[in-house]
Amino acid sequence: MSRLGRAAGAAALSTLSALAMHMGAGGAAPSLLAIVAPLLASFAIAAQLAGRPLGRGRLALVVAASQLALHTTFSLGAPRAVPPAGHTGHDAAALAGVLDGSGVHAHAAMPLAHVAAGAVTYGTIRAAGTILAAASRIVHLALDALTAALRLTPAPVSGPAPRLVPVADGVYAPRSLTLAVPSGRGPPVTA
Repeated sequence: MSRLGRAAGAAALSTLSALAMHMGAGGAAPSLLAIVAPLLASFAIAAQLAGRPLGRGRLALVVAASQLALHTTFSLGAPRAVPPAGHTGHDAAALAGVLDGSGVHAHAAMPLAHVAAGAVTYGTIRAAGTILAAASRIVHLALDALTAALRLTPAPVSGPAPRLVPVADGVYAPRSLTLAVPSGRGPPVTA
């Protein structure tokens, strides 16, 4: 897979898993701009990092930082029923409330949701090579099986045609099948 393909996959995974968990934890749906902007930023960063070995610690740090940035962007980009003080919520107090969670979320579900999204992102990126290799093998096996199935031809029938015998009024079957069909006859019954 190309470097840009890996970057697009990582950006989409990070952004969409964070969005799903963010909204699942009670966050309001952000605007389209608040989704597209971090998706593009994630892609730009992932494109720079793709192909470089990050190691577990550095990858965990990048994923954690991205979750914090995504939470902040989603929270600032979400419509509010009552606008906070300041210029449409972009003052220092509103930003601090978004960053620590007190201004937007009054319970622990939001941090746990972003930790879960980060864990999914981290695990998937770490296992991406194995996942892609397994998927590639499955596709190749399926294509090989399909190709083999399309090449199959019925075996030619050799020998004389089977002899048909009547099994019911107007119904005929090959003699080999009539042995398994009960005829209704049995041994004589003695009284």
